[in-house]
Amino acid sequence: MKADKIYINGNIFTVNENDDWAEAVAIRGNEIIYVGDNAGVQIFRAENTEICDLNGKMMLPGFIDGHCHPVMAAHYLCGVYLQVEWSIEECLEEIRRFVRENPDNQTYFGIGYAEWIFDETGPKKELLDDICADKPMMILGSSAHEAWVNTKALEIAGITKETPDPIPGFHYFHRDAQGNPTGHLLEISTQSMIMDKVDFFDDRKIEGVIKENSDGYASMGVTSTCDMGSPEFGLKVYFGKIPEMIEKGTYKQRFFGCGRMVAEKEDVDIVMPRLREYRKKYDSDKFRIHFLKIINDGTLETRSAALSQPYDEDGSMVYPLFDRQEIARLGVEAAKEGLDINVHGIGDEAISGTLAMARAVRDAGYNDCRIVNSHCDYVKDEELSLFGKYNVVANTTCVWHYGNPDMEKVIGDRQNHTFRLKTMIAGGCRMGQGSDFPVDEFGREPLKGIEMGCSRQLFDHPELPVLKPYEEKLSVKDGIKSYTINNAYQMHMDHKLGSIQPGKYADLVILEKNLFDIPVSEIHKVKICETVMDGKTVYKDN
Repeated sequence: MKADKIYINGNIFTVNENDDWAEAVAIRGNEIIYVGDNAGVQIFRAENTEICDLNGKMMLPGFIDGHCHPVMAAHYLCGVYLQVEWSIEECLEEIRRFVRENPDNQTYFGIGYAEWIFDETGPKKELLDDICADKPMMILGSSAHEAWVNTKALEIAGITKETPDPIPGFHYFHRDAQGNPTGHLLEISTQSMIMDKVDFFDDRKIEGVIKENSDGYASMGVTSTCDMGSPEFGLKVYFGKIPEMIEKGTYKQRFFGCGRMVAEKEDVDIVMPRLREYRKKYDSDKFRIHFLKIINDGTLETRSAALSQPYDEDGSMVYPLFDRQEIARLGVEAAKEGLDINVHGIGDEAISGTLAMARAVRDAGYNDCRIVNSHCDYVKDEELSLFGKYNVVANTTCVWHYGNPDMEKVIGDRQNHTFRLKTMIAGGCRMGQGSDFPVDEFGREPLKGIEMGCSRQLFDHPELPVLKPYEEKLSVKDGIKSYTINNAYQMHMDHKLGSIQPGKYADLVILEKNLFDIPVSEIHKVKICETVMDGKTVYKDN
């Protein structure tokens, strides 16, 4: 068997079971057929084999973004894009500029402000009314778990003081002393009540944004994306446009996902029958729908994460969408259907629910069901080891692992005990990483995630605080595995992806420097030289 392409003279970190290093890799079609030294690869060489001299560059398995929302991003990024480090006035000025430069828009949409720049009562509609009072406007916070709307959006959607909150204390409208909505919306159900009545998105732009985002992923070394859900309005693109673009080659990553998320209890009756059909219909190694996604709480920044003790800021309590018994029953039902499960769990009480569900699934004998807890911000001390015990993948976003004194006023000293992934790994847990794009704060580049997991400090800002506990800093190897073999395991694709081994798909990334040989603070600056997906080069640095 002769190779179509051979790479030689590389620092190739295989991420196999022994963490072996190699010099050479041979590819035939979309498959790796040899991994080893320069001498051994020569038997696969033919007259027309392309020879690529790595000249000491590093090769890794293609990066996998284990938690992102490409379809949602294609909709949300058609409007104004705010930066998480901006002040209120900077956000308002950017919104003013966007409205001024797009006077013909019938609606205005945006995303990105940091939820913590406002107090616990959130942003007010009057600030947006001053910019645009006659057209509906919605701006999502950086987590997309809260929104800011103007009076016109509330008016068109028929939201008044008499409108009941979808889930009081969790999915709700902030109100003034008289009960009138203030323009601050918490969680997805309230956003949907506006979006069901107002079309904020330009369908003509969406395919272009998807392609642009996919090209961006390729330039970052990402060869697979795990889409963890879209609202109902995005499903036409999810199941129509994405498979079509993969076929054409304009979407340059493998796509694994779930379709619509379970954000309210009533969603289960809609989502589960669909997943039974999706699992049969969409089952290729380039486009597969196999996850049940449950959003069981909110975020700490929006004060909607489910904590076992009250928020320090205002003494409020938030409870998970499903209690432990309910989510356990749902998990067992999903496992019985052959589905994998991804639970959004940020607060310790919500994460307790994920672990209770995992125990029930394992006790029922479904040991091959891949169970993921996304985000993993704050875990109870006594439950850190349960991730390993019940084989729950801890998927996190390490670009969130940095010191943020603004959050101490919200949850007090608990902020200094977040993201304890190193302890969880020591207990046998697999750690995966995802960007949560488009609601990530500081970028979807895997190299930033690897660096900040190791430093627990914002990249390029050595003067800023390191996130406590300092001893939770990860190793570079942990960071690499989190974007490769561990995410492949999460996606039930570790037999085909995530390491450089014969018989696996040729999904590869070539880096200018060896990540093990440079200071941690320099990792995010390393150049991606080439990205190969399914044996084809989808990005090459000029």
